[in-house]
Order: sequence, then structure tokens, then C-alpha cells
Amino acid sequence: MRKNILIFGHGYATQFIDISNQYTQIFNKDKYNVTVAYLIGEPDEQIRKKHLAENVIFINSPKKSTRGLKLIALKQMLALHREKNFEIVICHRYKPGYIMLLVSLFRKIPLLFTVMHELGTLNHLMRKIMIATLAKDNAIFAGVSNAVRDDLRKTIWNIPKERIITLYNMIDTDLTEPKFLSPEQARLELNISPNHFVFGTIGRLAKNKDQKTLLTAFASIKSQCPNSKLVIIGDGQLETELKNQAEKLKIAEDVIFTGFLADGYRLMKAFDVYISSSIQEAFGRVLLEAMLAKLPIIATRVNGVPEVVGDCGILIDPANPEVLSEKMLTLYQSSKLKEIGELGYQRVTHHFSLQRFKEIFWNLDGVKEKEIT
Repeated sequence: MRKNILIFGHGYATQFIDISNQYTQIFNKDKYNVTVAYLIGEPDEQIRKKHLAENVIFINSPKKSTRGLKLIALKQMLALHREKNFEIVICHRYKPGYIMLLVSLFRKIPLLFTVMHELGTLNHLMRKIMIATLAKDNAIFAGVSNAVRDDLRKTIWNIPKERIITLYNMIDTDLTEPKFLSPEQARLELNISPNHFVFGTIGRLAKNKDQKTLLTAFASIKSQCPNSKLVIIGDGQLETELKNQAEKLKIAEDVIFTGFLADGYRLMKAFDVYISSSIQEAFGRVLLEAMLAKLPIIATRVNGVPEVVGDCGILIDPANPEVLSEKMLTLYQSSKLKEIGELGYQRVTHHFSLQRFKEIFWNLDGVKEKEIT
């Protein structure tokens, strides 16, 4: 009889579908039956089809009920665990983890992971108290980078450090790489000439991504890079402000705001250089996609980013348009972009592949003995 596994997420934003699939694939289908559940979000058949798990459940908890004791979700998860008797439960973000810690008070969960994807998630006093009170020897807390792990170790009370670990986000190279459009196809979709040199970035238009610094840096080198373009894929609350900034800097004609694009990573090869200008980044999963696309990378030296990029990209201090523009100009003038991109490709396929993640996961203390061989 196959053992039951639960992967419990907060919501099914694209990156969390990818993460659910990442974790699903570490369990052999012949030996494990994986259920993915989401706390919020309407039932959606198209979303269900994007998953590799055999079972996808939409709890569809009203947002107001995700506060306090979350009794609706707790009741449903208790019933689900009573039915499935999960051997391993992997929660992503605090609220699913909190709910399953409550469930474990009533029903045994042999191994319960709570994976945090942002910094400062557990700074709130009540969350510290809840975890210190509810977490037992079956509980393991993980950050998606050493930076997040270290933040958790400073924040969480009453949990031994050896049970606060790092579980990096990974990328399914076999699935992702074939989905990249060719440089010619990608530029055709973006209406960009093959003769242009393209700096690109993908992310929410939000304060922590700091596209403002990127626009300033691009404006300062534009006269020296006459055939250059800047592509910004994503939407967000700062869209109007950033477009106005581009107008004021007189670079609007050379900056392409695409808005949100589903699977925007497919256009990566339209870029000559990928730039991450974030002032805070717990991990930076999009950097894995950029490295898989063999793009040279300029990224800010913040939080988990250096762990992702390693020595295969250019790391700079955040919020520094002068240094960013200098590095952009350096790569614009470089004749070794392919060699630089190849280094990143080797790093992502070696350190951040699903096979590597399987090896790490099944060798964790408390996990190895649960593997069915």
C-alpha cells in the first residue's frame, strides 16, 4: 500500500504551482500518493491540470477566515488527515503550517515540514508564541535559502537549530528548458529587432524589486549603448510610477513594459543580459530560469541571491544606479557573454536540479528512514 503525502500551500500563484510540482516529483508514484491542497483560491480545473499530484484539493477558505483560529480550514484538514493518514506533510508559508500544527494536536503526523519563502515571516509575537507552543519533535522548519533559514533561527523560539534547515527552491530543467522560445521567436513576440541589445528583468512592479534604480541606470548608459532596449516583464502597483519615470528620463521609447505575461520566463532568450535589482530577495527563483537560459546576470547582493548566483554572475550592492550602470555597460561591451552564460547554466543544472533536490531531501535527518526502497 502506498504511503500518503500532503503538500499544503496558501494559494496557487504560478510560482507555488511550480513549487508543489517540485516537491511532488521527489516521491515515487509507485510508492507514494501525493495530495496537494490550497488554503485559498476558487476550485479551478485548469489549475488542477497544471499539477503532477494525483489529488488537488481547493479548501477555498474565505480570506477573513484565514485569521484567528481558521476553524473552517482546520475542520477540513482534520477530516482529510483522518481519511489519508499522511506520513509526511509539507506546508508552504505560515498559515498552512500553523493549521497543520493544530491538526497534529489531534492526529499524529510523523513528519511535518513548514517551508518559509520570505524573510521576517515569523517576526510577529503571536506567531512566535504559537510555534513555540505547538511545535513538537515531528516539526521541521525550512527556509528557501540560508538567509531565510538564519532569519528563522533568530526568530523561532524553543526549536533546536538542527530542526531549522535550508530547502532551496529548484527548477525542473527537463521541463523548463524546452519551453524557452528561441531568441528570434522571443524577440518577435516582444516586437524587438535582432539588432538590439536587450537588458531584461521579470518580476512584480513593487518596491522591493526596485525597478526604479534599474531605469535610472539604463538612462545613464543609453547614449553609450544606442541600440539597447530594456524589457520589464510584470505588473504591480508601481506600474504607472515607473512608466512616468521612464518618460521623465526620456527613455520611454526604449523601455518595454509588457505587463503580466503568463509563463513570461519563456521569453528569457530575447534578453542579452538579465538584471535583478531587488533590495530584498529571499531566494530569487527567476534567477534559476535566467541561468538555465544561459544569460549573463547582474544581481544585487541581498539575502539569498548570492547563494543562487554564486560566482557565475556579477553581484552588486542594492539601490546603487551608478554601479549598476557601470556593470551594464561592461556587459554591453563584452565579447564573452556566451561563456559567462554557460557558467550559470552549469551551476543551475548541478546545484538546483530536481535530482539534486531529491538527494538532499531523502538524506535529511528523520526523512531517510521513511523512504520506501
